[in-house]
Amino acid sequence: MLCPCLIAGFFLGVFFAALPASAETFIPTIYSDGISCPNDCDAHVVFRTEYNGTKHASLPASPRGAPQACVIGQACRVCFDDTDGSCIEAVYRGSGPDKNRFDFTPAFFEATCGKPDLPRALTKTCAGFQRNFDQLTANAVYCLSQPDFTGCAEVIAKAEAAKAADKPLWDECISLGEAKFNRKHASTPSEQRDNACTYEKHGTGGPNSLGQTWRRLLPSACRTGAYVDRAGLDCCDANKMSLGGFGKQCGDFLLAKP
Repeated sequence: MLCPCLIAGFFLGVFFAALPASAETFIPTIYSDGISCPNDCDAHVVFRTEYNGTKHASLPASPRGAPQACVIGQACRVCFDDTDGSCIEAVYRGSGPDKNRFDFTPAFFEATCGKPDLPRALTKTCAGFQRNFDQLTANAVYCLSQPDFTGCAEVIAKAEAAKAADKPLWDECISLGEAKFNRKHASTPSEQRDNACTYEKHGTGGPNSLGQTWRRLLPSACRTGAYVDRAGLDCCDANKMSLGGFGKQCGDFLLAKP
């Protein structure tokens, strides 16, 4: 069974052009894992701690040849390859995805895409997310950004019901602590939780076309106005980059136009 962040990377791979296989090349990816996403999932970046203080992730004031480590909550210079033109600044919020990836939030993409002189890797990603959003909404409405559209109230109510059904278990897990909660629910493995109560303990996600399975993100882990996607990988919200980035994973919140 694979970590959800790795599975998410697999699904998102469709947006990224082939890049040279090199330890010096990074790709931008998108994530939104509910309450686990720091600082209310504001515009930021996370990445593996081993890259902090290297030529690929450093304090903006430090030379790339003598990099200093980024500080959580402060601006960080991330560089997708060895060239200075591949760099961009983003608030650093801590450790994150698999190797050679910079994981950004939907809020970051919303704030950044469309700006001039972006690194090539981000330009490609932004274009892919916008293209995907346009294709998905050509004949449909994204209910999370247009909740007043006819029929969207029912779609959102269904997602709210899933949250409400999960909330008693969520509250109990938070109250007891994950270890004690899982011991109490040992006879019902489907109710057990992992990752600070936010994910199921025994994976029911998948399998995908490669036979991969994963532990699903649980409904209560998503913040107000956000709902777990159909794959159980991330939280969909009203941000168009949420739909553009996660694509058909957020398809449950699309309704056909009349």
